[in-house]
Amino acid sequence: MNKKFIVVFILILLAFAGFTTYYFLDKSVPLNPDAVGNTAGNLHNDGLFFEMDGKVYFANASDNNCLYSMNIDESKPKRLTTMGAKYINGSDGFIYFYMDSTSKSSKVKGLGAATNQFGIYRCKANGSDQTCMLRDFCGELALCGEYLYFQLKTGGGSLNKMKVSKSDPVQVIDELVSPFCYDNGIIFFTGVNSDHNIHYLDTRTGDTQSTFLNGNYFFPVVQDGYIYYMNGDSNYSIWRASLSTGVPELVTSDRADCFTLDHNYIYYSFSNADAPSLRRCNLDGSDKVILYNGITNSLNLTSKYLYFKVFGDDTLYYHMPLDGSAAPSPFIVSTK
Repeated sequence: MNKKFIVVFILILLAFAGFTTYYFLDKSVPLNPDAVGNTAGNLHNDGLFFEMDGKVYFANASDNNCLYSMNIDESKPKRLTTMGAKYINGSDGFIYFYMDSTSKSSKVKGLGAATNQFGIYRCKANGSDQTCMLRDFCGELALCGEYLYFQLKTGGGSLNKMKVSKSDPVQVIDELVSPFCYDNGIIFFTGVNSDHNIHYLDTRTGDTQSTFLNGNYFFPVVQDGYIYYMNGDSNYSIWRASLSTGVPELVTSDRADCFTLDHNYIYYSFSNADAPSLRRCNLDGSDKVILYNGITNSLNLTSKYLYFKVFGDDTLYYHMPLDGSAAPSPFIVSTK
């Protein structure tokens, strides 16, 4: 065996080793204990929009809720799946969502249109490497550190979890509670079977449980040291309580159907038979403003826009710039 052959053979081995290493690194899913998926406010509104690394991932209502991506300014939309998606989460270059085969893109023909897919899915941010992580009928889904916490609707209903690498599946609570409100290792949730108190699950200490607030409280969202919620004992008005003291206070006496919030405002659907509207107020309830007259739902926020639907039409979103530079208008997705 001459030296030239040996050198060529070693170079081939090194190239193969390098390709193999790159392939498996490219396929690997980071286990990030600090990962946080979508905001609780968005997830409580079906998690239809999610912002990550300069992109917005959303369920396109005009294309059977298929998963799309676009720039934050709404330019360059791109379809990523042929099936409907919701509870969109993501971190470290991966997107996690629940895919529902009952909603299929009308733009896809042939075998792709006939495929029956449902369950928890993972894909890269560009839509490639779509992987079914769990083929089952699941409900609400949230990314909490290294784990996906999700509702499993079969077997009586429970809260389960598995690592984002698809390993270590386990049942957490024998109750169909929501994992949406995740903050600093803690999941705040409303009881379902025995009470409607706000409890919390410490994911850092083996998923130990405790009670935070007693009452009939729903849709908790943690923001800037407070937990916001709808108070069933007070006509579903919006309240908040300090995380440090637990002292509750009224934010707005308006009856709400749903709400979401950011660091500046609360956006909520005012439930009123005579004059329903989409409203906005400061985090303490002051400076109330009517944004849109009508029954609205599916309130989702990105860093630039508020998105919502109007009752009676699930095929169209409306959007409004958060800076108030324009009134709400139809959000039209054009892929041309």
